[in-house]
Amino acid sequence: MSNASFSGVWTAIATPFSESGAIDWTSFEKHLAQQAEGGISGIVISGTTGESPTLTVQEKISLVRKARAILPATVRVMAGSGGNNTAQSIELSKLCVEAGADSLLIVTPPYNKPSLSGLKLHYQMIADSVNVPLCLYHVPGRTAQSLSHTAIATLTSIKNVVAVKEASGDIALYSRVVNSSKAAILSGDDPTYLASLAVGGVGVISVVSNIFPEAMVALTKAYNGQQNHKALSIHKALLPAIDALFCETNPCPLKAALEIFDLGKNILRAPLAPVSEENYAFIKKTILTARDDLKSVMQK
Repeated sequence: MSNASFSGVWTAIATPFSESGAIDWTSFEKHLAQQAEGGISGIVISGTTGESPTLTVQEKISLVRKARAILPATVRVMAGSGGNNTAQSIELSKLCVEAGADSLLIVTPPYNKPSLSGLKLHYQMIADSVNVPLCLYHVPGRTAQSLSHTAIATLTSIKNVVAVKEASGDIALYSRVVNSSKAAILSGDDPTYLASLAVGGVGVISVVSNIFPEAMVALTKAYNGQQNHKALSIHKALLPAIDALFCETNPCPLKAALEIFDLGKNILRAPLAPVSEENYAFIKKTILTARDDLKSVMQK
């Protein structure tokens, strides 16, 4: 898979649950169909938005299998298989590839905060164990480890580490990562996605595309087609919805939004919990307004 294969809009897809706490496969299939119709480039399974810490290994593998079976071949499947135990990450990575993942999302190990030498060992060992590309996931807000652009460049010099999900929200750091690395750099921060394209980013792994895939794809096409005014107009219409989806910890607001759009139930696994009633009402009002605004903007 070339660097170009990582371009475009990737949805960090939510994992829907039923009242019993099991995966809601009917809602998952409906959500996958909505994503494919929206024209996205790929989906990311069992990432932060997919509540990966509460999924079992078998559930993660089943989600990958289902997605690969349902989605057209044009939609790529990336699986989150990283963690803070290298040996376990290797085993999960192998299982995800066997299940049909085209690539793997490998987060910098949370909690144990390895040195750069330890990070190099971690990524090298995983890269050596599978035959698909790896996307380094830099999300200091979750891992408590912030890497410099030079450290990220060092890690992407490892064979098969060919993409980065840069989710710091720091556009200056993002720009320096683009300049210093040969990898494909994707935004992991919806509010700064449009800005990331202007400094050389190639795409996004998005939360808001769970509910507005067509808009995120249209924004990307408009920017790439040098229709900057249209891209900015779509960004402005999306931004209130993006902010609403982060009014509480992701993916709690997203689960509310999916219920409002009849794409899943407002159910999360502990220790996450549904948003407050006040925030639910705020999310509903905001995303319904955004839907109307986006229809108007995208028709122009």
